Amino acid sequence: MYLTDCTTAEMSKIMENTYRDVNIALANELGHLCEELGISAWEVVALANKHPRVNLHLPGPGVGGHCISVDPWFLVHKFGDSAGFIRHSRKINDGQPERVVNKALELVGHIQPRPRIALFGVSYKGNIDDYRESPALKIIDLLKDKCDLRVYDPHIKNGIGYELSSLDDAIDSADLLLLVTDHNDFRFLAAKEIGKRMRNRILFDTRNFLDTESYIKAGFQVHILGSGKQEVEIKV
Repeated sequence: MYLTDCTTAEMSKIMENTYRDVNIALANELGHLCEELGISAWEVVALANKHPRVNLHLPGPGVGGHCISVDPWFLVHKFGDSAGFIRHSRKINDGQPERVVNKALELVGHIQPRPRIALFGVSYKGNIDDYRESPALKIIDLLKDKCDLRVYDPHIKNGIGYELSSLDDAIDSADLLLLVTDHNDFRFLAAKEIGKRMRNRILFDTRNFLDTESYIKAGFQVHILGSGKQEVEIKV
């Protein structure tokens, strides 16, 4: 047990979550830059983290949960411009769902009259049923009126404000498989069998989580968030 005053204790708790938030923002901004450069942020992270004093986080579709995505705002509201770095990090992370949506719509923009997107994963992180502040909720809200959206999450039954689909219903005649949450369940799905059910075989993996090579072999066009490449990605 460590004894201190209440203000210091609360600031320590908030900074613990803010530390993770700003480092995730750095990873997401790295992803933006690598997409423009035509290289993979995932490969950059894997190589940079070989340095013993470097531990870069990984890019993703946004930050969720009741702590990391909320606590930094307390500092921004309390201190205003003095917390400018923290505010900018929040802006980056809160902007990730819109970037995901824009990319997803770009990938199916040629499909008429109305593309169908199968979104996999609503929880804010893998293998749990907690969707508080999940970036998936914003992605769903931005996509639902722009396409025929089907949402599947084996860990969540209802309550998100949008009708959930079964696995079969989600992938049936889908044009794009959009992976948002890294549930282990998704790794056991057979790419070849999923592809047979889809109208167009396009995968957009926002977590670099699935077995990219197996999807490419199954005839998928594969896109990874944070990468300007279209080839097998380095897993980290």
